[in-house]
Amino acid sequence: MIGKPVRRVEDPRFISGRGRFVDDISLPGELFLGVIRSPYPRAKFKIAKVPAGIEVITQEDLKTEPLPNFFYEGAPKEFPLAVREVRYVGEPLALVVAKDRYEVEDIKERVEVEYEPLPPIESAHNALEDKELVHEELGTNVVYKDTFEYGRISGNYKVVQKIFRVNRISPMPIETNGVIADYSPANGSLTIYANTQVPQVFRTALSIVFGIPKSRIRVIVPDSGGGFGGKIFLKPLVLATMASIYVERPVKYIETRTEHVTSAVQGPDREYQVSMMYRDGEILGMEVSLLENFGAYMHTYQPLPILRQIYHLTGAYNVSYLKFDVTGVLTNMPPTGPYRGLGIPPAVLVLENMVSSLSRKEGYNQFDFRKRNFIKTLPFTTITGAIYDSGDYAKSIEVLREALGDKDAGSGLGVAFALEPGSSLAFQTLVVKKPRTPYYEGVYMKMDSSGDVTVWLSTNSMGTGHETSVTQVVSDVLGISMNKINVVLGDTDGPPGTGFYGSRFSVVSISAVYKAAIKLKDRIRQLVSQILDVELDNVELRNGVVKVGTKTFTLEEIANLVYNKFHTPLEDMGIESTEVFNSPNVNVADDSRKVNFSSTYGVNAHGAIIDVDPDTGFIKIRKYVIVSDCGNIINPIIVDGQLMGGSAMGIGAALYEVIRYVSGSPQQTNLSDYWMPTAKEIPRMEIKHLVSPSPFTPLGTKGVAEGGATVPYAVIVNALEDALGVTLDHIEVPITPEFVLKYVDRSRLVKTM
Repeated sequence: MIGKPVRRVEDPRFISGRGRFVDDISLPGELFLGVIRSPYPRAKFKIAKVPAGIEVITQEDLKTEPLPNFFYEGAPKEFPLAVREVRYVGEPLALVVAKDRYEVEDIKERVEVEYEPLPPIESAHNALEDKELVHEELGTNVVYKDTFEYGRISGNYKVVQKIFRVNRISPMPIETNGVIADYSPANGSLTIYANTQVPQVFRTALSIVFGIPKSRIRVIVPDSGGGFGGKIFLKPLVLATMASIYVERPVKYIETRTEHVTSAVQGPDREYQVSMMYRDGEILGMEVSLLENFGAYMHTYQPLPILRQIYHLTGAYNVSYLKFDVTGVLTNMPPTGPYRGLGIPPAVLVLENMVSSLSRKEGYNQFDFRKRNFIKTLPFTTITGAIYDSGDYAKSIEVLREALGDKDAGSGLGVAFALEPGSSLAFQTLVVKKPRTPYYEGVYMKMDSSGDVTVWLSTNSMGTGHETSVTQVVSDVLGISMNKINVVLGDTDGPPGTGFYGSRFSVVSISAVYKAAIKLKDRIRQLVSQILDVELDNVELRNGVVKVGTKTFTLEEIANLVYNKFHTPLEDMGIESTEVFNSPNVNVADDSRKVNFSSTYGVNAHGAIIDVDPDTGFIKIRKYVIVSDCGNIINPIIVDGQLMGGSAMGIGAALYEVIRYVSGSPQQTNLSDYWMPTAKEIPRMEIKHLVSPSPFTPLGTKGVAEGGATVPYAVIVNALEDALGVTLDHIEVPITPEFVLKYVDRSRLVKTM
């Protein structure tokens, strides 16, 4: 079954309305949570009036520890609820509960809060001045500063320079954050139902915040409608838990769309100043200076989105030098954090646009210049320590060239190339000497007396077809029908692991499933050997049938024999197996700060042909091609879905999606003014596959879920420059019609729209 385009086993329950999402779950005595949030970017506050019969929960009512930052000790303290001062529009300052969500909204309106507005720090550049401070106790707004330098350049060289501005965006999954917290004062236990991407990690975080032993906390993840990094968000779980502890009843919180846009995790807010060094058509290296706007606090996973960029700033090119200066500041805006690609899409924009600009300057076409500078032979260890496992970069770009074909006069053709990391957070050791989040995945597998197999994983699915992929692998190894396999995901009472992020499922989770299935197969053979008193080498299990000499047994017969009929004690009765998989090539940063940033590196070569309307500045994508090499594929339908969905998300970020702030207040607050692309704006995508198995995974798989989203920024900008016939020295995304019209040469463009 591995490699076959079978239909997803999850889909019947979803399309028939039988999915079980957080809001489908109701517990006895459940109350609904409402969050009172700040309308100001910065202000002193006090709760002035609470109507009779209403209870308001504040940080003083239920003292907790601050939210943990697992990766950076210099992060400012962030408590679940603001204390005396709010620091961004949407910051929670108090909680209320009621019997239904409509009543809770009414109660929020009746609570009077007095504010004393203060001048907000509106941008990263303002923050650098330190005239006003987001956190007075820190004495500065600069909370993270570092320099990473690798390799060197000798001799004479030339330099091209650019500035890039990347604006905030929202992950915008179809289902917002949701949680039910059920605290039992009788035994001090806490049960959480939440659509989080990292249940195991957040169980640890909840233990830290509330002082509840991890053994008494259980986090269960039901069906989830997308994540894209937006559900690596601890605060909803903490707020619901605070309320449940306070009222001693289950409490449900379902984030509104406005809360999601204005108060949840936002995508990166960055400005890059970039210099690329070159000589005789050869890229030598880059110097990159990054100014990062963290918002008012540092998200639980910061500064990982910054660190993950490092190897993407050299990409697939055989360069000799990289210097990366980072300055991270606090402003009166919501915290930024994980967004699909975890920091990579802007880095790919920077590198790939510089490459295309330099190719134009040096008189090469975009394809040949990349081939000239690509790493030629793999495996390859880069100057940053990344160990590229397999692939044929030149072939990928040639397949892309052929599929794109020629453009028409007045159109623009853009290409970009990115390597997709799969699984590891080893780069955290650039700032954390003792990693807080390991890289493994655990699996427990058991066959019952009917011959059916249940597989437990710690990871969970966000609409990504994990149940199907697991089922295919187990079916392939054991030779049993897919309908005899049950998959249980996302429960901290299950095996250990770290969650759903970073294109890790097909690298770590599937590898653990495969090895556990092999162990289960061997266990079945061992039991048959004991029961029939035959040599193990004489027991064969193939296509779901056990063969011993001329005798054959179904797995159901063997399972029934083991559990129900065989009375002679066996060494170990269970038909089960466990596996904890960790990538063999994971390492930690050395003294020179080199580290293998990932376990595997997939290939994403994208290209587009666009038209630019000279009157309106609107861009229309006429053709979009994806060349993907994600190693051996478990299910082509799922992989293509991830590539198309990720690319659509990337196109939205490149052309439409943005959260802008004026005087610290968001100008986009819901889907009426946050412009997401629809089927009308997204082109039909042509997908080509190459297969270069990874030597570091047992099935040769690589990551795939983030790759589509990492490349479109660069593709669209490169196509725009090609259409305009100019090299832009200052690029800001998303590319708006107003931006385009500043550079339109009407004599070059043909009106085709």
